[in-house]
Amino acid sequence: MNKEIYDVVQIGYGPVGQTMAALLGKTGQSVAVFERWPSTFSLPRAASFDHEIMRVLQSIGCTDKIEEKIVPFINYHWVNAKRDILLKVPYGGTATSGWENGYLMFQPEIEKALDEAARSNSNVEINLGWQAEELKEHEDYVEVTFRKGEIPEPGKWVPTNETRTVRALYVIGADGANSFTRNKLEIKTEDLGFEADFLVLDIRPNDPQHLYHLPEGYQVCDPARPTTVVSRLGTEHIRFEFMLLPGEKKEDMLNTEKIQELLKEWILPEEGTIIRKVVYRFNSNIAEKWHNNRVFLIGDAAHLTPPFMGQGMCSGIRDAKNLAWKLDLVLRNKAEESLFDTYQAERYDHCKKLIQMAIDLGKIICIPDEKEAEKRDQAFFSGSLPPFPEMPILTNGILHKNQNGDILSPTGELSLQDFVSYQGETGRFDDIIGQGWTIISTKADPRNVLTNNQIFLLEQIGAKIVHISNEDNKDTVYDLNGKYAEYFNERGLEAVIVRPDFYNFAGVPTMEELPGIVDDLLSQLHLKLSETLIG
Repeated sequence: MNKEIYDVVQIGYGPVGQTMAALLGKTGQSVAVFERWPSTFSLPRAASFDHEIMRVLQSIGCTDKIEEKIVPFINYHWVNAKRDILLKVPYGGTATSGWENGYLMFQPEIEKALDEAARSNSNVEINLGWQAEELKEHEDYVEVTFRKGEIPEPGKWVPTNETRTVRALYVIGADGANSFTRNKLEIKTEDLGFEADFLVLDIRPNDPQHLYHLPEGYQVCDPARPTTVVSRLGTEHIRFEFMLLPGEKKEDMLNTEKIQELLKEWILPEEGTIIRKVVYRFNSNIAEKWHNNRVFLIGDAAHLTPPFMGQGMCSGIRDAKNLAWKLDLVLRNKAEESLFDTYQAERYDHCKKLIQMAIDLGKIICIPDEKEAEKRDQAFFSGSLPPFPEMPILTNGILHKNQNGDILSPTGELSLQDFVSYQGETGRFDDIIGQGWTIISTKADPRNVLTNNQIFLLEQIGAKIVHISNEDNKDTVYDLNGKYAEYFNERGLEAVIVRPDFYNFAGVPTMEELPGIVDDLLSQLHLKLSETLIG
């Protein structure tokens, strides 16, 4: 595919960029992706992701390829220098999204599946080995110039004389912490005040179960050396993160003798192979603008999160899912470009809360002073510290608010997914019914209370209207495990409206209230006049 002008040109092709390309590919938009490096990165960075992200991966057809390569994140324990338990975080069990609450991965295996998902769409063009060097915004398109590079030795990118200039209606910067896109647009970032250097070691043990006596996540809050142990980095690897102490230098930490000294408590040199050793600086910042005219930032280009919540990559994939459905509506001429104003409005606060939560955890973990660490330990033992933080909900943007402007549960919360059966097929709801805007009722067919015009407009945005019941018949979706009935009954609901990114737009206690909520939804979507929605 080589078009004069693309719907979207994307700069960057890490896991967030791969997800974005796959999401846009499934909507049929023409996408050209350019990545500086000639192949996907062969070593891990992120270690975990949660049930919400697994549902996003489900939406692009990746889960069957990765389920055997990931492991459920069941337990996360914090211990002090004496290895006394400070905190046990139970991660295990099926979450709202219909998947395990969390997973641990070997990132290259996930990226392989994401890459295949993106490339499976003929409308997605992947260009590896091209670095962006110029970006010009015009009134109705963006022009980007890329330069081809060569890799004469690992990790070294050398420019050639070959360039290529492309045009697109929109450009997405998924180009990481040192984002060319963000820097070119002169977008400032806010430093949120956390910085720490860690030696990260990824190891392939001879016995994959070498550390199975430990929980999957093991946080050693030892002032002598704050340490994170991931005992299952996917199915065949493990990870250690050792904080650098005051006065320690990067080059000294990468010394073989120093590494063996740090690892001796956990694994001996003959018991495994180090596949990656690097000193990382864990930062915390967020871009002031995520959207400038026809250009968007996603992932690390927009925000950096310390790893203590395991939410850095997750936040980037949430960006992609949020932006993808909005680009789809605008590119299909269903909505005005003003819809894009909701992108940062929705994602910024949610992401910033997660960054702050990670910072707060980091400050508890990364205490190098013995007396301060003892105070922390006593606070844990006495129960005076607050509980492990819960995930934030969506609080801004396209959400139903009551007359006082308040958001009431389940609005802004992640929606339920469970197993259903319909017309002879059984599986998770998204696989059987489909994705996008969805109205679900356990009371009756929502169409019974909606006007013809409402149904027409909902169909134009691709909405699904679903009656789910405990009766297995051809006219309704069968609630296989009774989870939907349980969910609706516990919350006193008769219907919910679910956004394409799986957050609840609203829930209603009676079907009679549904038409008014649908009108509110349609008014918030920046839809074009009805005659332009036809087709």
